[in-house]
Amino acid sequence: MASNGFRRSWSGWRPWVLGVVTTASLIATPSYAGAAAGADAAVRNQPGGAIRAAGSADRCPDHCEGPGVPLGDVTVIKEDGLTGNPLGGAVFQLWEETNGIPGLQTTGSDPDTSIGGTCTTPADGTCTRTLPTGVYYWLETQAPPGYDLPINPVFGPLVLTEENIAEGVTVTAENTATPPVTAGEVA
Repeated sequence: MASNGFRRSWSGWRPWVLGVVTTASLIATPSYAGAAAGADAAVRNQPGGAIRAAGSADRCPDHCEGPGVPLGDVTVIKEDGLTGNPLGGAVFQLWEETNGIPGLQTTGSDPDTSIGGTCTTPADGTCTRTLPTGVYYWLETQAPPGYDLPINPVFGPLVLTEENIAEGVTVTAENTATPPVTAGEVA
Protein backbone atom coordinates (compact mmCIF):
# COMPACT_ATOMS: atom_id res chain seq x y z
CA MET A 1 0.00 0.00 0.00
CA ALA A 2 1.13 3.55 -0.54
CA SER A 3 2.54 5.57 2.32
CA ASN A 4 0.44 8.44 3.58
CA GLY A 5 3.48 10.22 5.04
CA PHE A 6 2.90 9.24 8.66
CA ARG A 7 5.68 7.49 10.52
CA ARG A 8 5.88 5.42 13.64
CA SER A 9 9.14 3.92 14.74
CA TRP A 10 9.70 1.02 17.05
CA SER A 11 12.85 -0.91 16.26
CA GLY A 12 12.51 0.20 12.66
CA TRP A 13 8.86 -0.86 12.40
CA ARG A 14 6.69 1.71 10.62
CA PRO A 15 3.08 0.48 10.56
CA TRP A 16 1.63 3.86 9.57
CA VAL A 17 2.49 3.26 5.93
CA LEU A 18 -0.88 1.51 5.86
CA GLY A 19 -2.61 4.80 6.64
CA VAL A 20 -6.07 3.48 7.60
CA VAL A 21 -6.84 1.16 10.49
CA THR A 22 -10.11 -0.35 11.61
CA THR A 23 -12.01 0.73 14.70
CA ALA A 24 -11.35 -2.70 16.24
CA SER A 25 -7.59 -2.17 15.88
CA LEU A 26 -7.77 1.17 17.64
CA ILE A 27 -9.89 -0.17 20.47
CA ALA A 28 -7.28 -2.90 21.01
CA THR A 29 -4.55 -0.25 21.41
CA PRO A 30 -4.78 1.17 24.95
CA SER A 31 -2.77 4.30 24.21
CA TYR A 32 -5.40 5.56 21.76
CA ALA A 33 -7.34 6.83 24.75
CA GLY A 34 -4.55 9.42 25.05
CA ALA A 35 -4.79 10.30 21.38
CA ALA A 36 -8.53 10.82 21.66
CA ALA A 37 -7.84 13.17 24.58
CA GLY A 38 -5.74 15.37 22.31
CA ALA A 39 -2.20 14.02 22.51
CA ASP A 40 -1.15 15.72 19.25
CA ALA A 41 -3.37 13.68 16.97
CA ALA A 42 -6.44 14.12 14.86
CA VAL A 43 -8.77 11.15 14.53
CA ARG A 44 -11.34 11.25 11.73
CA ASN A 45 -14.16 8.86 10.90
CA GLN A 46 -13.85 7.34 7.45
CA PRO A 47 -16.47 5.62 5.29
CA GLY A 48 -16.91 1.94 6.08
CA GLY A 49 -16.28 2.24 9.83
CA ALA A 50 -12.52 2.84 9.54
CA ILE A 51 -10.70 5.59 11.42
CA ARG A 52 -7.77 7.56 10.10
CA ALA A 53 -5.31 8.92 12.64
CA ALA A 54 -3.12 11.83 11.62
CA GLY A 55 -0.16 13.11 13.61
CA SER A 56 3.12 14.87 13.05
CA ALA A 57 6.03 13.20 11.32
CA ASP A 58 8.05 13.23 14.54
CA ARG A 59 5.42 11.72 16.79
CA CYS A 60 3.15 8.76 16.22
CA PRO A 61 -0.58 9.57 16.26
CA ASP A 62 -1.09 8.19 19.76
CA HIS A 63 1.95 9.98 21.29
CA CYS A 64 3.75 6.69 21.79
CA GLU A 65 6.72 4.66 20.64
CA GLY A 66 5.75 1.10 19.89
CA PRO A 67 2.63 -0.47 21.32
CA GLY A 68 1.54 1.61 24.30
CA VAL A 69 4.89 3.26 25.16
CA PRO A 70 4.03 6.91 25.93
CA LEU A 71 6.34 9.76 24.92
CA GLY A 72 6.87 13.20 26.42
CA ASP A 73 8.89 16.31 25.64
CA VAL A 74 12.29 16.99 27.22
CA THR A 75 13.06 20.68 26.63
CA VAL A 76 15.85 23.15 27.33
CA ILE A 77 15.22 26.90 27.04
CA LYS A 78 18.32 29.04 26.46
CA GLU A 79 18.11 32.58 27.90
CA ASP A 80 20.30 35.59 28.53
CA GLY A 81 21.04 35.49 32.27
CA LEU A 82 20.57 39.25 32.67
CA THR A 83 17.56 40.01 30.46
CA GLY A 84 15.78 36.65 30.23
CA ASN A 85 15.60 37.02 26.44
CA PRO A 86 15.75 33.77 24.44
CA LEU A 87 19.08 33.00 22.77
CA GLY A 88 19.56 31.30 19.45
CA GLY A 89 22.81 29.62 18.46
CA ALA A 90 23.53 27.55 21.58
CA VAL A 91 24.43 23.92 20.87
CA PHE A 92 23.15 21.17 23.16
CA GLN A 93 23.51 17.40 23.33
CA LEU A 94 20.84 15.36 25.14
CA TRP A 95 21.95 12.45 27.34
CA GLU A 96 19.97 9.71 29.06
CA GLU A 97 20.92 8.35 32.48
CA THR A 98 21.68 4.72 31.66
CA ASN A 99 24.64 3.65 33.79
CA GLY A 100 22.99 3.85 37.23
CA ILE A 101 25.54 6.40 38.51
CA PRO A 102 23.90 9.69 39.59
CA GLY A 103 24.89 12.67 37.46
CA LEU A 104 26.00 12.85 33.85
CA GLN A 105 28.99 10.81 32.73
CA THR A 106 30.00 11.39 29.10
CA THR A 107 33.29 9.47 29.08
CA GLY A 108 34.90 6.47 30.72
CA SER A 109 34.17 2.77 30.59
CA ASP A 110 30.44 3.14 31.33
CA PRO A 111 29.14 6.54 30.17
CA ASP A 112 25.51 7.55 29.98
CA THR A 113 23.86 7.37 26.54
CA SER A 114 23.91 10.24 24.06
CA ILE A 115 20.47 10.73 22.44
CA GLY A 116 20.53 11.67 18.75
CA GLY A 117 22.57 14.49 17.29
CA THR A 118 23.17 17.93 18.68
CA CYS A 119 20.48 20.60 18.74
CA THR A 120 21.21 24.25 17.96
CA THR A 121 18.69 26.61 19.53
CA PRO A 122 16.70 28.68 17.03
CA ALA A 123 15.70 32.30 17.74
CA ASP A 124 13.15 31.18 20.39
CA GLY A 125 15.97 29.52 22.38
CA THR A 126 14.40 26.06 22.67
CA CYS A 127 15.53 22.52 21.96
CA THR A 128 13.03 19.70 22.46
CA ARG A 129 13.19 15.94 22.05
CA THR A 130 10.19 13.62 22.42
CA LEU A 131 11.15 10.51 24.39
CA PRO A 132 9.90 7.71 26.66
CA THR A 133 10.08 8.04 30.44
CA GLY A 134 13.57 8.29 31.87
CA VAL A 135 16.17 10.60 33.39
CA TYR A 136 17.78 13.06 30.98
CA TYR A 137 20.46 15.77 30.93
CA TRP A 138 21.06 18.58 28.45
CA LEU A 139 24.79 19.32 27.97
CA GLU A 140 25.62 22.71 26.45
CA THR A 141 28.58 22.14 24.14
CA GLN A 142 28.76 25.60 22.57
CA ALA A 143 27.50 28.95 23.84
CA PRO A 144 25.61 31.32 21.56
CA PRO A 145 27.78 33.89 19.74
CA GLY A 146 28.82 36.64 22.17
CA TYR A 147 28.21 34.50 25.28
CA ASP A 148 30.31 32.33 27.58
CA LEU A 149 29.60 28.70 28.41
CA PRO A 150 28.32 28.37 31.97
CA ILE A 151 30.78 27.04 34.55
CA ASN A 152 28.60 23.92 34.79
CA PRO A 153 27.23 23.25 31.29
CA VAL A 154 25.05 20.30 32.44
CA PHE A 155 21.34 20.97 32.95
CA GLY A 156 19.37 18.31 34.75
CA PRO A 157 18.47 15.78 35.80
CA LEU A 158 15.13 16.08 34.05
CA VAL A 159 12.95 13.20 35.24
CA LEU A 160 10.22 12.30 32.74
CA THR A 161 7.64 10.07 34.45
CA GLU A 162 4.21 8.64 33.71
CA GLU A 163 2.80 11.42 35.93
CA ASN A 164 4.39 14.34 34.03
CA ILE A 165 4.67 12.90 30.53
CA ALA A 166 1.72 14.91 29.17
CA GLU A 167 3.31 18.22 30.23
CA GLY A 168 6.89 17.12 29.61
CA VAL A 169 9.89 18.44 31.52
CA THR A 170 11.75 21.71 30.91
CA VAL A 171 14.91 23.35 32.21
CA THR A 172 16.10 26.92 31.65
CA ALA A 173 19.79 27.39 30.83
CA GLU A 174 21.19 30.88 31.28
CA ASN A 175 24.30 32.39 29.71
CA THR A 176 26.13 35.61 30.45
CA ALA A 177 27.42 37.83 27.69
CA THR A 178 31.16 37.73 27.07
CA PRO A 179 32.57 41.02 28.38
CA PRO A 180 34.06 43.10 25.58
CA VAL A 181 37.84 43.48 25.55
CA THR A 182 38.81 47.14 25.63
CA ALA A 183 42.06 48.71 24.48
CA GLY A 184 44.91 48.14 26.90
CA GLU A 185 43.37 45.01 28.52
CA VAL A 186 44.69 41.52 28.17
CA ALA A 187 42.04 38.92 27.53
